[in-house]
Amino acid sequence: MAHCLHDIAVRHFTPGHILVVSYNTPARSVSVSLNTPSRNLVLSPGRNTSEKVQEYSFSGVNSAEDLGQLILEELNKIEAWSLLSFNAKYDFRETSLSRSNYEGYILLSSCLDYEDVVRDIGHQVKKLRNTWKWNPRAKFVILVTGVREVNAKLIAEDIVAQLWTSRIVNSVVLIPAQDTHLATTGVVSILDAYVWFPYRPSGKCPHDKDVALYDRWVSDIRGRGHFLHNSCLFPQKIPNDLQGCPLTVSTFEVPAFVMRKGITKVDAKNVTYNKGLEIRILSELAKTTNSSIKYREPPPDGGHWGWDLGNETWNGVTGEIARSYSDIGIAGLWHRCHLIKQIECLRPHLIDKVRWYVPCATSYPRWMSLTRVFEVSLWSGFVATYLIVALVMWQVVKLASSISTKAAQNQAYTGLPKCLLNFWAIILEESASNHPPNVAAIRAVFFAWVLYCWAVNTVYQAYLTSFLIDPGLQHQLASEDEILNSGIECTTETGIIFLYPELKGTRYRHMNSTVEVDSAQTRVAEGTLAFLYATFPVEYNTALKYKDANGVPSICKIKDDFAFNLITIHVPKGFQLKAEYDQVLLNLLQAGLVSLWWEDLKYTAALEGAREFGSPPGEYKYIVLTLKHLQSAFYFLLLGYAMSVLSFLSELSCQHRKWYKRQR
Repeated sequence: MAHCLHDIAVRHFTPGHILVVSYNTPARSVSVSLNTPSRNLVLSPGRNTSEKVQEYSFSGVNSAEDLGQLILEELNKIEAWSLLSFNAKYDFRETSLSRSNYEGYILLSSCLDYEDVVRDIGHQVKKLRNTWKWNPRAKFVILVTGVREVNAKLIAEDIVAQLWTSRIVNSVVLIPAQDTHLATTGVVSILDAYVWFPYRPSGKCPHDKDVALYDRWVSDIRGRGHFLHNSCLFPQKIPNDLQGCPLTVSTFEVPAFVMRKGITKVDAKNVTYNKGLEIRILSELAKTTNSSIKYREPPPDGGHWGWDLGNETWNGVTGEIARSYSDIGIAGLWHRCHLIKQIECLRPHLIDKVRWYVPCATSYPRWMSLTRVFEVSLWSGFVATYLIVALVMWQVVKLASSISTKAAQNQAYTGLPKCLLNFWAIILEESASNHPPNVAAIRAVFFAWVLYCWAVNTVYQAYLTSFLIDPGLQHQLASEDEILNSGIECTTETGIIFLYPELKGTRYRHMNSTVEVDSAQTRVAEGTLAFLYATFPVEYNTALKYKDANGVPSICKIKDDFAFNLITIHVPKGFQLKAEYDQVLLNLLQAGLVSLWWEDLKYTAALEGAREFGSPPGEYKYIVLTLKHLQSAFYFLLLGYAMSVLSFLSELSCQHRKWYKRQR
C-alpha cells in the first residue's frame, strides 16, 4: 500500500507543494504531545526520517498510525514535498508552512465495518475543511485498509457520495482487491482503484454516484508493484456541456435582482423566478454550460441574505451555500468570502453602496406664500418704514399747519391714525386722499411713500404668483449627523449590522434593525423613517412605486456613502465550474451588458409605475389657480374679519363704559 501511494504521488502530485496525510485513531489511543499545538506533524523536504520517527511515536498504535508513518517515511525519501500528518482525533489547524492551498490529500481508514468506513472518511474531511487553506479541488487519495468482505464498489460509491457533499470530485478510492489472482496476466491484484465521473456517460448528472473500476495495483512474481493499465488516476471529469443537468440555486425575491413576473397565487407554490438583473446573468451562466436551473424554496429560517449565528454558522442563502445545499446563491449578495471558510465568490459584477435614505423634502404650506416672498428682516424693515413715514408725515403736517396762517383745507393727515390709514391704503394700492396739502414737504413725503410702495408691490406680486404655483421645498436631511440628531426613527436591515459592527456602537444606539425591507421603504416614503440600506433595491423600488406623475421621488438619499460593497454570486468552496463562470462574467462586464440590463430594468420599472397615474406628466401647458393655491388669501381674510370683529367689540365695550360713567 505504501509503495502504491508512493507511485501515485510521484506521478500525479506536483513537487514543492504540501501533501496532507490524514488518519483517525480510536478514542483508546493516546499520542504523545508534539511541538505544534494542533498535533499536526510537519515534514519539510529533506528532513531526516529518523528524527520524525523519534518525535512521532505512539502508545497503543493501530494499523492506521503504522501505515501513516510508513507512508510518511516513503514520501519523505523523495524529498519533493512538504508533508503534513494529521490525526482526525484533534482539530486541524493552520500552519505557516505555505501560503498556498494544499495540493494533495491522502486519507486513511482502517475501520472494519462498512458504515464506519464511510463515517470515518466523512469525519476526516469535516475536520480538514475547517481551515482557510482547505482545497476541495486538490487530488484526493482514499485508502481503505481493514474493511471486512463486502461489495467494494458499494463502499467506493458511498465514499464518493460523502466526498461530493464537500464538492470533492478529483478523487480515487483504493480498496483491497477481493479477486486477487489474475490468471490471464500472471500477477496478483493488491488494490482496486475506483474513480467517479460525475457527468459520464453523457447526460448523467452528479446525483448518480456510479463509480468505475478504473485500474488495479498489482504485484508480479518478483514482488514488484505497478498499476495494471498505468492510467491517469485524475483525468478531466467536468465537461463543457452538462447536457441539461440542473444547477440548484438558493435565492429569494429581491427587487432589481431576483423577481417574479406574471406569477399568480396558484402558481406561487412552484418556486421560479423569471425577472431581474441576476436572473439574466444566471441564465447566461447556465447557457454557457448547457445547464438547467432549479430553484430551492426561500430560506425557511428567515435569514434572507444570512448572518453569523455564532460558531461560524450562518443562516439564509449564505448558510445554504456554506452547507453545500445548493450550487449557486444569488440575491444581490455582498462579498463575504473573507468571512466564511466554506464558500467562494465568483467575479464581482456590481459595486453596491450602502446609503442613508430619508424622506424627500415636502413643499411649504401654500398659506405661507404671502409671507415667504420676503425674509423676516425685510418684512420688519417694511413695517418699521411704514410707521416712521406715517410719523414723519404727521409731524410735517403738524409743523406746516403751525407755520401757515391759512387753515388747511384737507384734514386727512392732521393726526397719526389718519396718516397710518392713508399710508396703509397706498400699500394695498387703494385710493388715499386725492388732495394732500399743497405744501412741498408734505407732497414730497407722500410721493416718496408712493414710489416705495410701488416698487415693493411690483416685486412682491411677481414672486407671489410663482410661490402660489410652486411653494418650494422645506429643508431636507442632508447628512448622517442631521439624521441622528433630528429625532427621526432610524433602522437598517439585520444583516448589515452583522457586517458592520460599528453600527452597534454608541453613535447608533437609537438604531433598530428589521428584515421587513419593503415596509421600511414605505415608511421612508411616508416621511416617518430614515433607512440605511443598499442602493440597487431602493433605486428600483423608487422608480417603480415611489414617484409621482412628474417623476419626483418620495425617497431621497444623502450625498455621503456609508460603505461600498462588491456584489457577487456565492458558490460552495470547490465549485467545479467557477473558472468557466468567472470568464463569462468578465465577458459580460467588458461588453457593458450588466450596466445595460440595469438601466433597462430601471426604465421598465418607471414605465410600470406610470400606469397608476391618471395622466402623463406634461399634459397641461398651464396651471389653473384653485382654492388650494389661494388658501393663504382666505386665511388672511378670515384673520382680518376676526380682527375687525374684535375691534368692533372693543369699541362697543369702550362706549358702554363711557355711558355707564355718565349715568353714574
